[in-house]
Amino acid sequence: MNRNETNPTLTEADDFLHQATDELKWRESYYFNWVDLKNKVSGFSTIGIIPNEQKRELVFILFFDNKMEAYYKENISEPYVSDINSMLKDGNLAYEIIIPLKRWQIHYKCRKFELNLVFNTRFLPYNFGGGSSASWHGHFESSGLLTGFLRFKNGITREIRGFGQRDKSWGYRDWHQFDKWYAAHFQFDHWSCGFRKDYHQDRIDLSGFISKISANKSISQLEIDTINDTDQFQSPLTSTYIITDIEGNLLTIQSKRIEKHTFMRFIRTFPEGYTELFEQMVIMKSLETGEIGTGMTEYLRTIKNI
Repeated sequence: MNRNETNPTLTEADDFLHQATDELKWRESYYFNWVDLKNKVSGFSTIGIIPNEQKRELVFILFFDNKMEAYYKENISEPYVSDINSMLKDGNLAYEIIIPLKRWQIHYKCRKFELNLVFNTRFLPYNFGGGSSASWHGHFESSGLLTGFLRFKNGITREIRGFGQRDKSWGYRDWHQFDKWYAAHFQFDHWSCGFRKDYHQDRIDLSGFISKISANKSISQLEIDTINDTDQFQSPLTSTYIITDIEGNLLTIQSKRIEKHTFMRFIRTFPEGYTELFEQMVIMKSLETGEIGTGMTEYLRTIKNI
């Protein structure tokens, strides 16, 4: 593999825990998503560690057969320890590093089923670098092939094979400093794309990349047009993304939810209002080639009290 063109300093140590600053909201997080269209299974999961508040956040969302399993624990007060194996698991959800930057395992178990997935990185991880967003100090992402199984209580087992994305972030994190942001992960057979576009304080920050086996290419421009659903939340339903990479190549991608229910809405309140974050599993289509892919789209917006 070629080195990361944007920041060649990404090392295996970045896949482990970092030393926190003294900022109360300093947070380190691990995130994965996956889609297997054939077997009608998709979902995402994250574990966030807030050492200065002695807290953790655990999220696991699985969509299957027009159903949803949601496991959500926020602000779990507990002593912080530097042992990554202890911090990345509880009685239901567990992440395990098998090979740093290359291979992880995700395991979730509840009374209805057991899910086991192995994430194998398929392209070189992309380091967004410091200063790429006010939402982190460090952040990298990589596309992967996920394989594993979903085993139900009655013994029926469904094999899983699909593409997904993982990311790792660390640094000060406070959602309501943003007016809004867009993020997405596109997965196609031979390439992927990940980005974040932040709107805050009359400023727009864009960072992201297109990955192939040969190299990562940063993106330089991104235009987004979103159509909202008619549900009570006015949740994002479809989007069109016009992406330009640093070499001037243009991509136009349309996304739509896999099913009407394959999204999750998260709320965080603050004294002046609240933020709402929509994360949804989607089908992608390249308007240049007609190629069909899968992935995740994310939209955060801040609503302030009048």
